[in-house]
Amino acid sequence: MGLIPKETKFFELFENQTQNAIKAAEFLKDAVKLNKFDEICVKKMKEFEHEGDTITHEIIDKLNETFITPIDREDIHKLASEIDDICDLINVISNRIHIYKIDNVKDPYLEEFLLNIVESATALNNAVKNLKDIKRTRRILEYCIEINRLENAGDSLREKAIMELFEKEKDPIKIIKWKEIYEVAETVLDTCEHVAKTIEEILVKNG
Repeated sequence: MGLIPKETKFFELFENQTQNAIKAAEFLKDAVKLNKFDEICVKKMKEFEHEGDTITHEIIDKLNETFITPIDREDIHKLASEIDDICDLINVISNRIHIYKIDNVKDPYLEEFLLNIVESATALNNAVKNLKDIKRTRRILEYCIEINRLENAGDSLREKAIMELFEKEKDPIKIIKWKEIYEVAETVLDTCEHVAKTIEEILVKNG
């Protein structure tokens, strides 16, 4: 009794971050599936990135003005930065498609990567939703396990995509372009896994 209440706004902001990442991934996935990637798409993807940066800055500002935090300050900063990296990297995929002038973006491997990214970001969103109640450790860990599964699937998908690229594509420039796009997409899933590991560390500290 009489204790200063801990600030819970951080968890809402983490949710906002992950929701923004989901929206960015879904938007890009739909553009690829419909093979409709244009300047409007590039602009929209940059808007998602800027929105992510805005939320991250809000978290840092809130951190600087909050005396008692619900979890370690370092963990809040790390989690916010890593989630922000996800949206940044999704925008890198869009940026590469744009600067490499990829005319036909309807690629089954890229579609699958983006579907996995949507699912991974959704699992992260569910994990941070439950993070405000550390007693939900088992449920949170289930989401982290799913994120790890999707990262492993991403590793296999990258290998398969690049192998087929070298087998079927004769244009070396196209090989270079698509290889990098696949690798960036896989890095998004790696980054989601890094966030999941950070969440697991938070659970251990506060369990």
